[in-house]
Amino acid sequence: MAQQQLRILTISAHPHDWTWFAGTLGIHVEMGDQATVCIVTHGGRTHREAYLDELRKPEAERNPEVLNVPIEKYTEQKEEEMRRAAAIFGVTDVRMLGYPDKPFLLQEHPQAIEDLTELILDVQPHVLITECPFTDTARKMAHRTDHTEVGRAAMEAKERAQRPRDSLVSPHRIAVTFWPGDQFSHDELDFVVELSDKWFEKRVEAEACYESQGHDESWSRRRMIVDLGKVGWAVKTNYAEGYVREHPELLTSLPVPQPMIEQAAEGSMERIRRLSQ
Repeated sequence: MAQQQLRILTISAHPHDWTWFAGTLGIHVEMGDQATVCIVTHGGRTHREAYLDELRKPEAERNPEVLNVPIEKYTEQKEEEMRRAAAIFGVTDVRMLGYPDKPFLLQEHPQAIEDLTELILDVQPHVLITECPFTDTARKMAHRTDHTEVGRAAMEAKERAQRPRDSLVSPHRIAVTFWPGDQFSHDELDFVVELSDKWFEKRVEAEACYESQGHDESWSRRRMIVDLGKVGWAVKTNYAEGYVREHPELLTSLPVPQPMIEQAAEGSMERIRRLSQ
């Protein structure tokens, strides 16, 4: 029986955050699956590096042209960069909700949950990839961040979509939910998706799109070597994106991936040559 095409929905805090799993999305789009990327905030106060660098200078040395750029212009640039990066992976369905960031707090913007619920009911995804509601950058959070707040909003919206308040709306239950591995330590990852050189180069290209954050090709390549390389190294490959499952999964047999069978059969020198390519 042919495998069903998947509908994948991702919900992230800022315009750059979705890139942590961009390679995985590209692989699935190439397989014929559908991907919708939602960004909850406009990102206007996140990674505004040139502006912050000017503020660090003595007042007499500050460049007013940099300081006086309206936040609206910066957010427009961030959205354009995000859409350009998404197109690299074949993602064309991008939803920008435009909520303020730094901070984004649910108590101030409860409508975000309703917006995300409507989005889930519209897209009807099989898969949800979203911010983790209780960790951020591999740390258990004692305080709320934009990431954990968006994670809370997404999880609440997922529950509401299962029980719509409008009795005439058909409910939708998401089959599986994953959290990006960058929000966890490596020993907490449940699985990783291997990235070929092709997808590594696309991750570099996408990272370089974010010129508003000071990125260029050199920085982007070094960052991807480190970020994707450290995940790949843990599973004896060059580059990978990691994930954590929300719940245990229902399977019909033991999950034994073919790449791990092949790795187990190779010799040490053969592995070294493979990783050196």
